[in-house]
Amino acid sequence: MKQKFNYPQMKNEFNLLNNLKMKTIQKMALVALSVFTVVSCSKNNEDTLNDLPVGIALKADAKVRVGDLPVEILDFVASEYPDLTIDEAEEEDNGNFEVKLSDGTELIFDANGIFLGIDDDSQENGDFDDSEVAKEDLLQVILDYIELNYPGVGIDEAELEHNDQYEVELNDDTILIFNITGDFQGVGVDENDQDDDGDYDWEEEDGNDDGDTIDPAQLPEMALSYLNETYPNLTIVHAEIEDEGDFEVTMSNGLEVYFDAEGNFLSVDED
Repeated sequence: MKQKFNYPQMKNEFNLLNNLKMKTIQKMALVALSVFTVVSCSKNNEDTLNDLPVGIALKADAKVRVGDLPVEILDFVASEYPDLTIDEAEEEDNGNFEVKLSDGTELIFDANGIFLGIDDDSQENGDFDDSEVAKEDLLQVILDYIELNYPGVGIDEAELEHNDQYEVELNDDTILIFNITGDFQGVGVDENDQDDDGDYDWEEEDGNDDGDTIDPAQLPEMALSYLNETYPNLTIVHAEIEDEGDFEVTMSNGLEVYFDAEGNFLSVDED
């Protein structure tokens, strides 16, 4: 008869070892499941992102406050076009600046303020890679899209950009981007209005309104006298009246001078 031996310590160690193995296997399974879940979620997120309309956050040409233009541009306008002022300015998505003067002339400068030429939409100068497109000359698929999705709004202006995309600005300032075949790419975002509230970000930063451009001759006589006496060697390159009736005047060296409705000097911004 065989004698049976009982080794409780060995059984305990054996059971402990098995428990450790089971826990290890369970942990490995959980890790593998977690990795799979993360990869799956990442893949799903990627697929979701890829399904979004292309260009929904495309950068459109960005409006630029005249006082923020390189001083080389302001000086050029003052010296070469002394009888004109700057109506508006924007930074194009290729880094160039487009400056529109009070007579409609559009000047193009590079990122450093070096004059490149006049944008006259002619074939000879290449229109600096942008060309204005008449509303009636837009692709029918673009016109149909706008009519369907923005009924009654109307088109303000349109351009064929250097990247072969159409940039169409509606009368409510919405900017739509289409590719060369007229497929909708997304809503263009002015980089100076990131929160899309209709106000340029610089207005929120310094509290100044984006006023209406005026002819400097419309400034109060008191303001003009102050500028002539204080800055005899500078030229006015831009003037506007703000919502509350104050005036903002940009000089050819970048100074922004503020006056109240009567022409009394208020302050000067040298930034």
